[in-house]
Amino acid sequence: MYRRGEIGAVARALRVLDGLRGFKLGRPLVELAEDLGVSEKTIRRDLADLQDAGFEIELVRIDHRAAARLVEHTTSNVTITRRERYTLLAIRSMFDVLRGTPLWEDVSSILRKLEQRMSPEERAEHATFGERFAYVPDGGTKAYEGKEDILDALLTGVLSRKVVRYAYQDGRGRAQRGHLAPFAMLLYKHGLYVVGRRLKRPEDGRAIPPGGVGVFAVERFTDAEFLRAAPFTPPADFQLSTVMHGAFGLHLGDPAAAQDVVIEFSKAGASYVRARLWHPAQRLDDLPDGRVRLTFPCATLAPVVSWILEWGPHARVLAPGELVDRVVAELDAARSQYGSSTSP
Repeated sequence: MYRRGEIGAVARALRVLDGLRGFKLGRPLVELAEDLGVSEKTIRRDLADLQDAGFEIELVRIDHRAAARLVEHTTSNVTITRRERYTLLAIRSMFDVLRGTPLWEDVSSILRKLEQRMSPEERAEHATFGERFAYVPDGGTKAYEGKEDILDALLTGVLSRKVVRYAYQDGRGRAQRGHLAPFAMLLYKHGLYVVGRRLKRPEDGRAIPPGGVGVFAVERFTDAEFLRAAPFTPPADFQLSTVMHGAFGLHLGDPAAAQDVVIEFSKAGASYVRARLWHPAQRLDDLPDGRVRLTFPCATLAPVVSWILEWGPHARVLAPGELVDRVVAELDAARSQYGSSTSP
C-alpha cells in the first residue's frame, strides 16, 4: 500500500509531473516535496529523470524560492468572471472543514491554478474575497489528521471502481477487517462517509447482488488499500438517493416499509419550517391559526426523534404512533434526570 515517502521512483516522478500540470508559472519545489512527503533533494532528482525522459521542465524561481514549470504546449486559457471567482472562493471556504484531506488539497490546487492566470489587479482583488464571504460550520467538524493515505485509497476506490481492503472500528469500538466495494462518498454535517458493500472476497466485486449496502464514517477507518487487480461493478439497483434523507441524515431502510411522519409546528416556528426543505418528498399544509403541518415518508424513525426533540414545545408528532411513543419516552427519560427538584 502506498505510504507517503515510500512509493517507487517512477510512480513518484509521475506524481511530480501531475503536480506541475496546470500551473502556468510553476510551483515551488518545497511545495511539491510537502505534497509527496519527500525531501526537496528527491524532487530535484525526479525532475531530472523527467527531463531525461523528454518532458520539457524549466527550473524557475517563485517568490525567491526554487521552483519548476512544466511547459505545456496544449494548455488553453480559461476565462472566468469576477462573480465566478467569488463563487470559487465560497466553495473553497466550505471545504475548509476538510482541511488536510485530498479533497481540500484538490480544491486548493484548482484555485492556485486559476490565480496564476489572473492579472495582478484581479489577484489583488481575489485576495480580499476572504473578507466578503465566510462559511461557519455548526455542530463541530471532524478531524482527519493522519488519515491522508486512507482517504487516498478510498477516493481511488470510488473513482476507479476498485475494491478496498480495509480495517474499521464501528461506533461501539468493535474492530472489523475485510473488503469493501466503495460506491460513493458523501459529505454530511462536515464529515465524510463512504457508501458501499462489504465483500467476502475481492473477486466478488465483479457481480455484486442487490441489497446489503452500508454507510461508513471515514474517520473510523484505521487502514485502507485499494486493490489494483480487483475491479467492481455496483449492482444495477443501487441509487445514492436511497441513502440520503434530507435533514434526517444518512441511513438505510427498506423503502417498502416507509410510513408517513406527520408533525405540527407552532405559529412561532412555522415561518422557519416553511423556509427550508426538510425532505425531498415533504408536504406542507398551512393551518388556520398560523401553525403548519409537515408530512413526509420515512423508513427509519431514529434520526427523526432527535430532530423533533430539538424543537422543544414548538413541535408535536401526530403520526405514526411508534414515533409518538419514542419521543415521549425520550422526554420522560430526560425529565427523570432532574428528579422532583426545581432548583439547582
